[in-house]
Amino acid sequence: MHVHDLLQVDSLDLTLLWGEGPLLDREIRGVDATDLADPAGSLRPGGLVLSGLGWWAPGGDRGQADRFVSALRSAGTVALLAAEKAHGEVPEALVDSCRAHGMVLVAVPAHTTFRTVTEALRTDEQRAADELVALVDARPADGAALDAALRACGLPATGPYRVMVATLGGADGNGAVGALAEALRHSPGESFAVGGLPGGEAVAVVPTAPDAEGPGGHTPLGEVWPAVHDHRQAPLHAGVSAPAPAAEGLGSALDQARYALAVARSEAPDGARVIRVDDLTTMGPLFAGVPADVRRAFSSRVLGPLARGGSASHRMLLETLEVFLAQHGSWARTAEKLRLHVNTVHYRIQRIEMLTGRDLSRLDHKLDLRAALLCR
Repeated sequence: MHVHDLLQVDSLDLTLLWGEGPLLDREIRGVDATDLADPAGSLRPGGLVLSGLGWWAPGGDRGQADRFVSALRSAGTVALLAAEKAHGEVPEALVDSCRAHGMVLVAVPAHTTFRTVTEALRTDEQRAADELVALVDARPADGAALDAALRACGLPATGPYRVMVATLGGADGNGAVGALAEALRHSPGESFAVGGLPGGEAVAVVPTAPDAEGPGGHTPLGEVWPAVHDHRQAPLHAGVSAPAPAAEGLGSALDQARYALAVARSEAPDGARVIRVDDLTTMGPLFAGVPADVRRAFSSRVLGPLARGGSASHRMLLETLEVFLAQHGSWARTAEKLRLHVNTVHYRIQRIEMLTGRDLSRLDHKLDLRAALLCR
């Protein structure tokens, strides 16, 4: 939303006291509320400042106003919304100071609360976030449109970024959006955009430092996720991508996050779980994200008759195969673990090779059978 868009929201009944030309076309990238006489250091660039003018003393001089407005100007504030309620009107000295410093000044009437103003801005922010995640999900995404959408959400046009996907069981997409946004708000100063997609997915785009650790850079998503889950009392799952170096990689990052989400659902179907693609360092978690019917089909094809385990003999051979692979193909250790003679292990392995068509002296065949066991 731009400053002139906010002025056109009739329900707010705002009055422009000073502002002109390009200053009214500036984009609002956040909202800060302050009543400090010197708010330097507490404001974000490109933000809108709401002030109840508690810092202003009746009969105050122009210098008092100049100090406040100068701090706003230095912080890159796009406009000051000053409440009329405390003093009956906005002091003329503040109007003069804003004119001198080139700061847009808007009067907020007593019957309009700051919360109402903030909510009007949040409706627009959600629309921008929804548009961004829709572009990320599009294949291929329009590069220029994607850059514009990132800017509209107050995000940098250059990476790296992580993408997060969350779902909330038994709820619509808005519930997942709220849960993911709540978790990300626990990282002070971290910028992000969270939007919803059809089907109930909430998707977040989070800028991250190249050398940062953890999901979303230093975003403590894993630590706060259980608490967010407790508030909702429904299965809550999230997947986090590896860093995408640039905006054009956001689509691939979304695919990664969705895969990690599938792993999270598999590991904790009725609870709360966050999985990062960075965490998928062994075959077990990696295969957990493969659809169950695909896993079953693969396991059945590779293991052949052993997959059904219908007889005691086949169950015995499966156990032998699992131990043999766990012992890295050592005949002696397998025999020791199973309390068998080595010749018996040799016999059983030969039977396994005959039934599966695999040669357990070959590494690739061992990996195939190990994967098939994990996919059962």
